[in-house]
Amino acid sequence: RAEPPLRKHAREPEPQASRTLTLSDARVTQPSMQRSYLAPSYVTGPEKDALALDLLADILGSGSQSRFYKTLVLDKKIAASAGAFYSGNSLDEARFGISATPRGDTTLGDLTAALDEMIAAVIDKGVTEDELALAKRRVLAASIYQQDSQGGIARAFGSALTSGLSIKDVQEWPQRIQTVTAADIQAAAKKYLIVRRSVTGYLVGDPPPARI
Repeated sequence: RAEPPLRKHAREPEPQASRTLTLSDARVTQPSMQRSYLAPSYVTGPEKDALALDLLADILGSGSQSRFYKTLVLDKKIAASAGAFYSGNSLDEARFGISATPRGDTTLGDLTAALDEMIAAVIDKGVTEDELALAKRRVLAASIYQQDSQGGIARAFGSALTSGLSIKDVQEWPQRIQTVTAADIQAAAKKYLIVRRSVTGYLVGDPPPARI
């Protein structure tokens, strides 16, 4: 067999403006929103930024102890759910995403504004040392629990190897995540969580509301 040619991947151009997409369908009974920010993966950008974004996603929107859940779901009661994610093992550019579902009479616009306010707070003031310590504990625990099954181990190594990382990268990731500081997370937020780098999608019923 001939050797496969070198794969050439088109790079996403630097975003110049934010974009919004609204989809409506009569079957939608609960509106929702999701926003994706263009961000580097572990192989397309500085590893320090990828590590920081991994922890930031956990602090903002991973579980009932996250900022989004405690503020929007429990305290303000304007969201039925809210979360964040980071797809750092992408082959090309990655996504840092946020999502939420409004509660009661809250509009998607009001909910989006609340999310924007919370992201702005991270950019302006960063995260606390307690939040950082808890996030590290959670992500490290998840990586340990993943080793309880052969499937989990295979997914960890497989996703890394297919995106250009090495076995050493996977084995040393727990030590590297421990080196992330609160300043690193704030710097990553300032660099990548900019509205012009994002696409915001709204899923609504049919007909769509007059004001989102």
